[in-house]
Order: sequence, then C-alpha cells, then structure tokens
Amino acid sequence: MRRFLSGLGFTQGPGFQKTSEKFGVCFEGIECENAEHAENWANNVKIKFENWSQIIELTLGSLESFYDDASDFEDDLQDEIKDWLAVDGWGLLFTLFPFEFQQYFLLMYSHIQRNHDISNEDIFYRIRNESEARGLIPRVEVKLLRIIGGLKEHKRRKFSVDKKRLRRTLAEIAAEVVGQMVEDSEDLEIPETLKEVVSDKIVDADWVSDCWLTKVQNS
Repeated sequence: MRRFLSGLGFTQGPGFQKTSEKFGVCFEGIECENAEHAENWANNVKIKFENWSQIIELTLGSLESFYDDASDFEDDLQDEIKDWLAVDGWGLLFTLFPFEFQQYFLLMYSHIQRNHDISNEDIFYRIRNESEARGLIPRVEVKLLRIIGGLKEHKRRKFSVDKKRLRRTLAEIAAEVVGQMVEDSEDLEIPETLKEVVSDKIVDADWVSDCWLTKVQNS
C-alpha cells in the first residue's frame, strides 16, 4: 500500500530543501485558504504526508527551463504537478480527499490490487472510472511571488526559491557586469559561447531589480 501511496510516513517536514546548480528550493509549510476546518485539514496533511522531495524536484526542473519567464514557469509547473498527482503523487492526493472518500478509496484499492497485477497509473484510472468521482485531481495553481522577509510575508510561504549567484569563473564575473548594462546579449559583438552566459546574467539582473523594487514598495 505504501508503494502506491508514496510519500506517507517520511520525515521531510518544513525546512527540508534541495538544490540544483542555479537554485535552491525549501519547503516552508502549509497554509489553507477559504476552506472549512482549514487548520484540521492542514494538520492532517502534515501528519500523513511528509515527502516533499518530488515536488521540489519538479520545481527545480521547471526553474531550470523557464526561470526567465515567471508565467511560463507557473504554467509548466502546474502541468507537471497535475501529472505527478495522477501517477506518483497519490500519497499527497489521498490526504486531500474527504475522510469518507479515503475509506471508499481504500476498499477499492484493496479489491483492485488483490485481483490484478497492474501499475499505479492503471490503478488510478480504474478507481477513477469505477467510482462516481470523476474529478479526483484538484485544481493546481502555482504562483511565483516576490518575498522580502518579515513575519507577515513569511506566513504566505509554502515553498521558497533562492536564485544562486554564480561567480565561479572570470567569464561569469565579467558577464555579470555586462548583464547589468545591456538588455539583449544578441546586441553584443562577442563569441556565441559567451552570449548564453551573458543572457543568464541579464535574467539575474532582472531578479535583483525586481527584489529591490518589491522591497521599496513594501517599505
């Protein structure tokens, strides 16, 4: 059963983090909005599901591909999480079900698993098709917010994203300076191999300027 409901019984609560070459993502906690008995529901998720590693890996993957466009990143990660919930994210999805449906689900799972040797994905579709619940996957919404410290802002966090400042070579150090002065690396007469580095630093400069703008607006 735990093989199917992955993520149950692990110990990766608030503070758990993973990093990639360019980013760090940390699970900060759970916040419920506009939900009846929200506090009890949040505690139920915290107790049962504590393996946030896969969601962080999905986040890191989307950041690597789309970090220069927040909207594309949000759309991509939303799709990635929905697909994950349908197959490998059943542990988290299970904790989101009402208690009555959890009991119903366990009975259906026991019946299908005992009589058929099939994959997690096939079990998911069998349960979906054999139950009255056609919309098992909840609405997924991803928002990349600018957070500038403080108690009020901290309460809004679920996952925090940190962009690393990479200055490992002379090329990266020089590109950082150039990236603060230009808007498009294609305007520069430099080797093509350096344009990608400058493009990354231009995006970094945008992240920094957005950070300072948010700080000024919240001061």
